[in-house]
Amino acid sequence: MKFTLLLFVLAQKLKSAAKKNTAYRRHLGIIQIRVLIKTADGKIGRLFIFDKGAFSSVSGADHPCDVALIWADAGTAFRVMTSKTGDADTFKAAAEGKVRVEGMVPYLQWFTDGVKLVMG
Repeated sequence: MKFTLLLFVLAQKLKSAAKKNTAYRRHLGIIQIRVLIKTADGKIGRLFIFDKGAFSSVSGADHPCDVALIWADAGTAFRVMTSKTGDADTFKAAAEGKVRVEGMVPYLQWFTDGVKLVMG
């Protein structure tokens, strides 16, 4: 439940930033990508859609995407995504096989950079 709420709140923050945050709007540019964050069992997920400066999001773990961040379980995802030492914990989770990326890794880096702009 906490992971589902975290993904929803993230989507709301990105949606607001796409309208109000000049630096984030510049970051969005004219790119068109679809980023999916989900659990490996497919029970929890959210698709983040970037379309030439516009942003939208839909819940669910079964959507076509350009890149997917797939967490072993919701508890790990929530703990790592809310960690104060985010990158270090993400690398540790990857080393332990608790998170993996499918698709275009540079798109995930672009997404992460944008989240950092918004959450600053």
